[in-house]
Amino acid sequence: MAPALIGLDWGTSALRAYLVGRDGSILERRESGHGIRALPEGGLPAAFAAASAGWPGDVPVLMSGMVGSRSGWVEAPYLDVAGRGVGLAEVAEALLDVSEAVGRTAFLVPGLKSHDPADVMRGEETQVMGLGLRDGTALLPGTHSKWVRIAGGRIVSFRTAMTGEVFAALSRHTILADTIAEPGDEAEAQAGFDAGLEAARALDRPGALLNRLFAIRASVLLGDMPAGRSPEYLSGLLVGAEVAAEGTDAPVTVVASPALTSRYTRALDAFGVPHEAAPPDIAARGLHAIGVAARLITGHTT
Repeated sequence: MAPALIGLDWGTSALRAYLVGRDGSILERRESGHGIRALPEGGLPAAFAAASAGWPGDVPVLMSGMVGSRSGWVEAPYLDVAGRGVGLAEVAEALLDVSEAVGRTAFLVPGLKSHDPADVMRGEETQVMGLGLRDGTALLPGTHSKWVRIAGGRIVSFRTAMTGEVFAALSRHTILADTIAEPGDEAEAQAGFDAGLEAARALDRPGALLNRLFAIRASVLLGDMPAGRSPEYLSGLLVGAEVAAEGTDAPVTVVASPALTSRYTRALDAFGVPHEAAPPDIAARGLHAIGVAARLITGHTT
């Protein structure tokens, strides 16, 4: 299969590069830690050169993620999901031509935005496109988890939860850091996470989460909770609160690494939410779909 596209899923902390065939097959995959905040000497051009070394220079490049942010190569626009939502055709039409900046045929995928409440995403929209825009909810957990609702083949709304970042801040930079210890084994970690999920299910009023957070410290000091159980308890409490806030009983497709998928499917099970896991490298599928819709890839087969 001849290469037809170089696709880059370029986020804050990682860069995933794909050499993609006309039919969407992944001919080669590369990954590095050269995210937007961890670039090598030489910056973006050097990171791109390393990621695409030896690949054809005459196929188009399509990039999504934080590479299109203000701190990226060029700032790509946001498409507003208000009204009819955003589908594949709108994303393909709004690709930003950055060929001059990159030095070869190259485009950036636009991000998405919404108002009331204000929200934005970059990169996740491409992963959702890779799911085929089936009706339902896509959950993309991480530092900032995204809950994306799809209807009629269009992204109609989304919400962001700062679960991962809040966990890092609380466990490292608050009074909880003094009482948190590494789990002794996997059983202790799992027990802590499940206990945190149970506590999240019991939250019954605004502000209750804030009470439960301090109770972690008190429980360790009073001997009610082993210190080694506390980090996973905190994680379970925050993930559980995130799932509870969505209040959905519709099927959810989880788009994440195996470790995060396992964690979130356990939480979804605790709240009785049906779910399935997305296949790996869903971003490559999304980049291929956008490339076909934008006619960057011609003569493709399905």
